[in-house]
Amino acid sequence: MSAFVCQLAWINEHTGLEMTGWRRTDGDHPGAILATTTYEDHAWFLGEVARLQTLVDYGPVNDTTAALTVGKDAFERWDAPPDTPANWLSGWSFFLQVTAPEGTRAWPGQGWTNAEGADGRITWLLDGEWPVDNRPAHVASGGRQERWTRIH
Repeated sequence: MSAFVCQLAWINEHTGLEMTGWRRTDGDHPGAILATTTYEDHAWFLGEVARLQTLVDYGPVNDTTAALTVGKDAFERWDAPPDTPANWLSGWSFFLQVTAPEGTRAWPGQGWTNAEGADGRITWLLDGEWPVDNRPAHVASGGRQERWTRIH
């Protein structure tokens, strides 16, 4: 876990990316880790990632984390609903993510649309518990619910 946190801190210090680290605290994969970042310009993001890969000192940092990775690595990219503030994630100590098939009835607020990695899906992110009268889709109906706690 410390190697993952150190990797995110290193990335934050040496690039324009602002990485946040999370650990899953529920479900089938407790202990899974997640890195998030936000940006407005996808081309800029791709450029920063490409530049990161060229930094000589990044290889050992990345290799240390990769050597400790267990399980599969997955990537999803989501486009925020219109009018989402740039600092929407700032200060959150945890979040709930519910992902369901496109066309699923919207829960609290408008969902995020998938841009990559989860075709045909929509997701919602909340910084609190789900309203009792508006529960997310059950896994059996194609939905997934995850609780993530901030670690960096």
